[in-house]
Amino acid sequence: MGLKTIIVDDDQVATKSMERLCGKKEQIDLQGSFNNPIEAIKFLGQNEIDLLLLDIEMPELTGLELLDQLSVMPQVIFTTSNKEYAYDAFEYDVTDFLKKPITQERFFKSIDKAIDRDENLKDVAKNSNLKEIYIRTDGKLIRIAIDDILYFENVGDYVKIITQDKVHVINIALKHLHVKLNHPRLLKVHRSYIVNMDKIKDIQENTLLINKKVIPISRAHKSIVMNTINIIN
Repeated sequence: MGLKTIIVDDDQVATKSMERLCGKKEQIDLQGSFNNPIEAIKFLGQNEIDLLLLDIEMPELTGLELLDQLSVMPQVIFTTSNKEYAYDAFEYDVTDFLKKPITQERFFKSIDKAIDRDENLKDVAKNSNLKEIYIRTDGKLIRIAIDDILYFENVGDYVKIITQDKVHVINIALKHLHVKLNHPRLLKVHRSYIVNMDKIKDIQENTLLINKKVIPISRAHKSIVMNTINIIN
């Protein structure tokens, strides 16, 4: 099963070009194309997709405004002729940023990024034998049991490890820490937080509660969180 994908672009020529390119990638399951972003929002409200190929500069609604209206954000590849939006792409944690005109080689490279990211997210659900981590403090290695960890919080250039009874500080970027952890119950829910899923008390809208700490869930990570928990009704 390929990545369920839609194209949102008011430029019909660009849309047709991307449709043709999507047809050449068997890992892409193109669900539809929209020249009107309002219609795309209606579709997204009724259907779950994995990947959104999204133009930024559109007359009815910009791509950024469209994303702001989504409660759950799929992977996004921005497509635009204006490279000034590259910073916004970073802020929205999108998978890639394609500058028009889009070549086949660059398009395929971007799609491959989305495929890799999707596979990495699925790896979260796999079993792991990791039961503890070690951090270097004052010239020695300190053991921290995974079951004792509540969450990790990014603070500037450091990460705080919040456990049941102590706070540890380590010098590493959260995104690099997430890769090193590779544990199915330690889930990144926001660019500043990794949480121990076993310690969550409740989830409400775009936040979760761990030990009286309210932690935000970004729209880019909400679908991952909801697919990881067992909802009965």
